[in-house]
Amino acid sequence: MRNAQEPQLVCAEYHALLKNSQVALTNWNNGMVELHTSVRRRRGANNELRNLQANFAKAWALFQHHENDCEVCRIASNMDMEKSDSGLARAGSASCATASILPR
Repeated sequence: MRNAQEPQLVCAEYHALLKNSQVALTNWNNGMVELHTSVRRRRGANNELRNLQANFAKAWALFQHHENDCEVCRIASNMDMEKSDSGLARAGSASCATASILPR
C-alpha cells in the first residue's frame, strides 16, 4: 500500500484505452459465445466475429503503444523501473502515470 504522503500519478488516456480494450475483448468473447451456442448460424456471423476480433486487436494495440507515445506515462514507467532496480518497488504499483497528480 502506498504512503499517504506519496502522490499518485494517473493518466486518463491510459485508463480510457484500457477500458476500451476490455470492452472490445468482452464484445468479442460475447460474439464467440453467441456463435457457438446458437443452433443456427446466421449469414455473416463469421465476418461479424472477425470484425469484433479486429476491433479488439486495434484497441489492444493502441493500449500497448500508449506508454511509448505518452511522455507522462513514459516518465512514470521509468520511475517504476528505478524503484524496481533499487528494490523499493511495491506489488501493485502502476506502470503508467498521468498529467494530474492526486494525493492518495
